[in-house]
Amino acid sequence: MKNLFTTTTIKTVLLAAGIATLASNAMAFSETEFKTAVKQLVSTPAISQEQYVANAVTAWLNQDYINSLAQAEIDASRTANQQAANTFSNLLKQEPGNPLLMSYAGAATAKSSLDKFAKGEKTMALEDGTAMVEQALQLAENSPAMHGSVPVALEVRFVAASTYLAVPKIMNRHDKGEQLLKDVIDAQQFAQTDVNFRGAVWMRAATLAAEKNRADEAKKYLNEIVKNNAPQAQKAAQLLQTLS
Repeated sequence: MKNLFTTTTIKTVLLAAGIATLASNAMAFSETEFKTAVKQLVSTPAISQEQYVANAVTAWLNQDYINSLAQAEIDASRTANQQAANTFSNLLKQEPGNPLLMSYAGAATAKSSLDKFAKGEKTMALEDGTAMVEQALQLAENSPAMHGSVPVALEVRFVAASTYLAVPKIMNRHDKGEQLLKDVIDAQQFAQTDVNFRGAVWMRAATLAAEKNRADEAKKYLNEIVKNNAPQAQKAAQLLQTLS
């Protein structure tokens, strides 16, 4: 199976610096680690564009950050999300048929619009972003490409699931997001993917189950994280204590 990204792209843009590990770290950030990352964006103007956007999109994948951050940090993350959306969109212009780039571009575009949506402001970015994710799902459905040890088809589904679970319920994407997350876990290739990726998926599934008061299901996924010593193991152990 071929790797999806060209050598030029890997050497010259975001993927070389951060995105190759993005999915594996997707839900690994604790709130404290997220705040540290955001403050780094604010206090380090010389930070590279690649690291800036890698931090921004990793922050985007931490679903609950916006409710507990100070306004200055929210402003910083909003700027970072827009930068991420712009960067992924520019990368997509170089490889317009790349479903993984398309999924991240769509995810970042949708996320960057949520603050406007929450204020009741009109924005097309939310619809545009989710439409890009939908198209990425179609393109990746039968793709043999790999992103490291992770099939692109699985990673795109995970990005789509994270996106659909993050957008407002009025968009009627939550059920599909939950189904996509289940599809990733049930996929035959899932067991062969890197433990970092599996840990990220299990963590998102656990938090979703907890949100829906399905404690036994949440514990099952958290125990998988601990048993496999995934990078999220410490956080999983803490969450298990709260569910005991």
